Amino acid sequence: MNTKLVNVRLPEQLYNEGKEVVETAGYANFQELVKDSLRHTIQEIKKDQALIQLQNSFCSTKGKERKPFTAEMKDKIAEELVKNLGKQKEAFNRAGL
Repeated sequence: MNTKLVNVRLPEQLYNEGKEVVETAGYANFQELVKDSLRHTIQEIKKDQALIQLQNSFCSTKGKERKPFTAEMKDKIAEELVKNLGKQKEAFNRAGL
């Protein structure tokens, strides 16, 4: 896997809090915490985008009383969409696309 070196400046308090998390949460080092945090943030953004797309695509209320999704329903749908996107990406990668 190719990697990129990224330099990031952090406020001292954020850095110190991150070091505490590394020590208490069992991360191997600060870099692992940053990578895990970035993965989590990306997944949450994809989940939010999937929910917006879902609402825009499937929430037509023309002539009907709208029943909004509950938070639990939104989370479950978004998780499934994100999982499926990952599977599709893997299939495309295996096919060389």
